[in-house]
Amino acid sequence: MDAGPAPGVGTQLFATPSGAAVPDRPLSPAALRHAFGQYPTGVAIVAARADDGSLIAMTINSFASLSLEPPLVLWSLSKRSADLPAYRIGRPFSISILAARQIALARHFADGKLRREALPGAMIEHPSGVPLIGDAVAQLLCNVEQTLPAGDHMLIIGRVVQLDTAPGDTLAFHRGRYARLASA
Repeated sequence: MDAGPAPGVGTQLFATPSGAAVPDRPLSPAALRHAFGQYPTGVAIVAARADDGSLIAMTINSFASLSLEPPLVLWSLSKRSADLPAYRIGRPFSISILAARQIALARHFADGKLRREALPGAMIEHPSGVPLIGDAVAQLLCNVEQTLPAGDHMLIIGRVVQLDTAPGDTLAFHRGRYARLASA
């Protein structure tokens, strides 16, 4: 895939007398998506239980470490998501960082019509009842510590209470495609 600007989505920035950069035209969602796609991200599945006990899971690439002490992570969810109630303060959830061989899982849980359906053999249940993805390179069990509105999303800050890691290549997402990050 070409690393240059997508047709019609490039934006030039010009410095103002104060030194601040300002766009010469409004930033479109397509231009932003293209620019953000230049940055490779990891691929993870966040999972929780709804109030009725049903599965809530989705593929995310908005995940980031936030703090080591206390152990905090950050990810975001659209403010329009019907899943927001599952991520109230104090509620448990998991983040499973996917192995390179788990592309099918990433695709399944990225599909809005399929992501509430568990795949047989792919998910395991933590003793607390929180669903996890089996065979992931990392599994984090978290509790929602804080939520913050940010633009059209809610930032979900989770406190890591337990973790497990495994060897293997990691799944990444770059320029609209899945990629393998080889372990060192």
